[in-house]
Amino acid sequence: MATSILRLLSRSWGLALACAAIQSASAFSVFGPAEGWQVPTLDYVTRYYYPVPSIGDVEIGGPKNYGQGSRLNTPIVTYGFDVTFLTYFGVKGVEAVDSAMAVLNALPAASATVPSKFLMQGNQQINYTAQALDMTDLKSTVLSLMLEHMGLNGETHIWDLHTRNGLTGPPPCLFEYVVLNRSYDPATYLPSSYVNGVNYTYQIWDGCPVSVAVADAIEFPVDGASAAELTFTAVATRYALAPGGYYLGLTYDDVGGLKYLYSENNLAFEALDPTSVASSLTAGGSPWDGVSETNGVAGAGGSAFVAGYLGGVEKITYVKLPSATILGGTFTPRTFSYNISALTTKGALTSLHITRTVTQPDIVFSAGDLVGNTTGGAPFTYSAYARNFNFINSGAAVVGTGVVPEVISPQETITFNDVAPIFVNFTTTFLNGGTGEFPILLWGSFDGTTNTPVLYPSGSSIAQLTAALFSGANSSSGSQSTTWLGLTLGTNAAAVGAAGGAAGS
Repeated sequence: MATSILRLLSRSWGLALACAAIQSASAFSVFGPAEGWQVPTLDYVTRYYYPVPSIGDVEIGGPKNYGQGSRLNTPIVTYGFDVTFLTYFGVKGVEAVDSAMAVLNALPAASATVPSKFLMQGNQQINYTAQALDMTDLKSTVLSLMLEHMGLNGETHIWDLHTRNGLTGPPPCLFEYVVLNRSYDPATYLPSSYVNGVNYTYQIWDGCPVSVAVADAIEFPVDGASAAELTFTAVATRYALAPGGYYLGLTYDDVGGLKYLYSENNLAFEALDPTSVASSLTAGGSPWDGVSETNGVAGAGGSAFVAGYLGGVEKITYVKLPSATILGGTFTPRTFSYNISALTTKGALTSLHITRTVTQPDIVFSAGDLVGNTTGGAPFTYSAYARNFNFINSGAAVVGTGVVPEVISPQETITFNDVAPIFVNFTTTFLNGGTGEFPILLWGSFDGTTNTPVLYPSGSSIAQLTAALFSGANSSSGSQSTTWLGLTLGTNAAAVGAAGGAAGS
């Protein structure tokens, strides 16, 4: 038995060394609908913030193996704003979203993308005025959310748990873990633990000793940086944006992942969005036959196309539409036409002509109250934003335990927390405005210029905020009186820890 274990270890180390020799310094992570084993206990779907259980996050789907990631197959995605967004963020907020979309619209077609033209390090810069006020950049947040909608994860899924088996103790809380490397090099598509030049390892955290039924493989750099010092670099990592931080654009691995997902030679069996119609196509007999054809010409026959092997759309273009319907007016439907590469039953690529009519924007930006537990005792919860989108099942039969990629629906609503700025006070000693308070969410727009950061809600003043935070001029005995107050909490140290965890996440 001992000899077998030694042989196994020897082979494992040999494999590890071989993999290390061929790894490069980058990787991306993709996702799709969560699989049956991707459960909250292994820190999927509902993400757990360490060590604060009340400040969590909801993920859409779970990380996927190579070849299983989901993507959009609608190359023109529209967006607009509802009245709640326009009221809170105003014209400057709309401009911030437009700026984020302009970054994505400026990207070249996937097949022509050269990742080396994009930064690995230094893409996130700091505006020190915004940093001092713990402001979160709206444009950079939108960029990250759009990459998620396009199918990318970030550094938080380089390493993931697949299995957590309980073993008989003592000691208590004894488990056996199976760990996966689910990030892939954009040049070789081999598994890689590098992202933007940084090599990440992991440490398994298990909440069993503190009666929390959650475990996770937590990424950190091999060079030994602590969790407190860790700054993820990929824009696709939604937790990477620091207070006062803003992105110059996308990184090497962000565009490397988009190049993989959206290249036309990346064929996947996919269905179209229900609002999309492929002209003059016949449905195939078997779901694995590819695009049906008659006399060698794809589409002869006139029946509605349902699903087939489709190539990537090469580029997503974001088009802003008027929000008349959302604001109570009349929206004029818009029809877009485009072509998508598809595989015929004879193994050749053809071009499908698609028309798609939209009756309202695909992506709607909104604002709302995302603070919870305001009266239920400590700790409270909050989210900076909420978002949703669905997956479109291709209808293909799954062979064995395999996974068929599903399409990301272009429809999504993104709601930003408008109960902000939010300040937290704690204990009976620090209840006065300007005394003991600290902000946990301040939306703003800023860059590397000397321009004063824009503070939201629309019309807010940095000077007033600074006075409220640092001068204590708005103090009154026993209560907050500052007009910047989004939330007053007289609570205990547990809430302080929760708020601190949220502010640093």
